[in-house]
Amino acid sequence: MASKRLRRGPRNLAAGSLMLHIDSFTLDLQARGRSDRTVKMYRDAVAWFAGEHLLTGGEPNAIDTQFTPADKAFRFTPVSDWEQVTRQHVQSWVVRLSRRKHCDGYVNNQYRCLQQFFKWFASEEEVPNPMTKLEPPSIADRPVPVFSQDEITRLFATVKGKDLWSRRDLAILLLLRDTGIRIMELTGLTREDLSLLEREAKVTGKAGKCRTVKFTSEAARALDRYLRKRASHRCADRQSLWISPKGTLTSDGIYQMVKRRAAQAGVTGVYPHRFRHHFAHTWLDNGGAEGDLMELNGWDSPQMLRRYGRSAAASRARRGYDRIMGTDR
Repeated sequence: MASKRLRRGPRNLAAGSLMLHIDSFTLDLQARGRSDRTVKMYRDAVAWFAGEHLLTGGEPNAIDTQFTPADKAFRFTPVSDWEQVTRQHVQSWVVRLSRRKHCDGYVNNQYRCLQQFFKWFASEEEVPNPMTKLEPPSIADRPVPVFSQDEITRLFATVKGKDLWSRRDLAILLLLRDTGIRIMELTGLTREDLSLLEREAKVTGKAGKCRTVKFTSEAARALDRYLRKRASHRCADRQSLWISPKGTLTSDGIYQMVKRRAAQAGVTGVYPHRFRHHFAHTWLDNGGAEGDLMELNGWDSPQMLRRYGRSAAASRARRGYDRIMGTDR
C-alpha cells in the first residue's frame, strides 16, 4: 500500500535579505518572455528554499515529522548571503522535501527551479555555481493509468443536463478527451479561438507558443449548445470562453469541477491532466502517427512522447503482436 501523504502547511516565502536577488531573477525571467505562471513557479520555489531552509539553518518545523535526532547533520548555520550556499544546503533541502512525502515529480521540479536560479546567479555575480555536477532527484517510472470505457461512460453521464453549467461541463470534458490540452491552455481559450465548423481551436501553450488542435463533431455540438446558453448569462460579454456564476472560470475552478463530476460518477483518480495521458494513449492505440501527436500536443522533444505514451504501452504492444504475427502460425 502506498505511504500516506503527510499534512501540508503554508510555505514560508519570507526570504529576508536573500529576496534582493530573487527579485532580480524574477526580472530576468520576465525579460526572457517567461509566462506569469512560470515566473511565479520559479520565484516561489527559490523563496521557499531561502525562507524555510537557508534562513532557519535547516531547522525542522511542525511538518517535518519524519526527522529524528540523528538528522542533526542536516542542520547548519543560517545563511543570509547567496554566495554562502553550498551543494550540501541544496541536498539537505531535497531530502527534507522528500521526507515530507512530496511526490518525486514535485521534488524534481523544485530542484530544477533552484538549478535555474543558481545558473543565473553564478553568471550574474561571476561566482561558482553550488549545483554544478549535482544530480537531480530521480522520478519513479509510474505510468498514469488511462481511463476505461466504463469510467468514461460514467463520467459523461453526470453532465447530461440542459442547464448552462451542465452544458459547460460537458463541453470542457469533451475538449479534454478529444484534444488532451493542458489545463492552462483550456482556461485561456476565448470565443474567438474556436472554429466550430472546422472543429478547431487555437491554443496558447508553454512559452507562449500557439498551435491549432482538432476536436470531434460531438465536442463541436456541445460547444455550440454551451455558447447558446452562455449568450443569455450576465457574464456573456466576458472574453474568456468559460464562465462561472461568479464570472470567469479559473484553472482551479476547472480542476474542482472535474473532481466534483468524478465523485458524482464514482470514478477515482480523475484530474484534468490525466486526460492528456489518455489522449496520447488513444491516439497511438488507434495507429496515429507519433509526429502528428507531438504536433497536436505541442511537444518539441520525443522524450515527452515516450513519457505520455507509456500509459498502457504494454497492452498496445500485445495487440500489435496479434495484428502482425496473427493468432495462429
